[in-house]
Amino acid sequence: MNAFLKEVVVMLTPKKVAALKPREKRYVVTDSHGLTLRVYPTGAKTWVLRLCTLGRVTDIKLGNFPEMGLKEARQITRQKRKERGQEPPRGYVFADAFRIWCDQKRGRIVSYENERWMIERHLLRHIKNKQIDEITAPLIVHIVQPLLEADRKVTLKRVIMRCREILDLAVAAGLIKHNPVERLNRIYSPAEVTPMPAIDWQELSSAMSVISYASRRMQVIFLWSLCSMLRPGEVASIKWEWIENDVLTIPAEKMKKRRQHRVPIIPALRYLLDEAKAVSRHPKSGYIFPGAGGSRPMSSQTLAKYLHSTELRGKLVAHGCRSIARSWMADHEVSYEVAEACLAHLTGSAVSRAYQRSDFLDARKNVYAQWCFYVFDCARCAGIKVDSD
Repeated sequence: MNAFLKEVVVMLTPKKVAALKPREKRYVVTDSHGLTLRVYPTGAKTWVLRLCTLGRVTDIKLGNFPEMGLKEARQITRQKRKERGQEPPRGYVFADAFRIWCDQKRGRIVSYENERWMIERHLLRHIKNKQIDEITAPLIVHIVQPLLEADRKVTLKRVIMRCREILDLAVAAGLIKHNPVERLNRIYSPAEVTPMPAIDWQELSSAMSVISYASRRMQVIFLWSLCSMLRPGEVASIKWEWIENDVLTIPAEKMKKRRQHRVPIIPALRYLLDEAKAVSRHPKSGYIFPGAGGSRPMSSQTLAKYLHSTELRGKLVAHGCRSIARSWMADHEVSYEVAEACLAHLTGSAVSRAYQRSDFLDARKNVYAQWCFYVFDCARCAGIKVDSD
């Protein structure tokens, strides 16, 4: 985290501190604002803050190097000088802590880009260069007030949650002593979460009647989303090279839970893959559902936007296809573990998952076969062309 010192104008650097060698006599190296490092003949190095108050000079021992690094010594110097009403040196700002958060979350959470954009929009632009030890709960309350007034409670809760995470990391890194927004979310009432719209599985034939007017490509995307039970983002990202020996293996980094997921390619799914290739605008693309140009996948919102333009608006969203499938499995006595495995959900505790590592692939083949049979039957009733086998 030495990169966070770039904005602090000082004489010393961590490398210089580490490189200081003992001499025959003790000597002192000055940093700024009274912070010094004493180097003893034994090789020991001690941080000392020299303060002058009412003409009286006081030396305060802060700690020893390397137990206390340069960044901790500077931050304590800032705190001590502030306590005595003296001009404090420039310390860490919110942007420094935000960089730590980015390093922690990048590549580890699927929603990283969206979360980072949200933080930049609702927090960073207001307090990017704010001294981190001057951030208070009332300040954050003032910043998120527009979200509360706009009744965007879900976004407000997410912003506060991420702000708390960022400042928690700042505490862990020694940038501040405590998190001023640790319990801030308690002053706001819980957001009302409305489940995504989805029709009952018994109504699937009616939905197919709407889909029958879609282009063949959109029909295939809809049928594949239903039959594969994948999330919209996962549907969009799949590549031909991930299919081998009648199994589609989606890499962990493309899955929401960062866990590899396998889909058995039964005949019905193989038929849809062949149809996807036949109607593809870029049949040589590596993606099963390529976007414009073929070098990138289609947007994860492709199906959602189409459904929004039909009479299914407000009744069914792309993610709702998974809900239809899950409800069908529950009503057809599919075991809980197998049904959740079809949706790539994690079940059980971390300990139980350490022992139970099967993804029920063989058991899921029969479930997919029965589910696809029902989906294709609904499609036929609506006049949508599907495999007759």
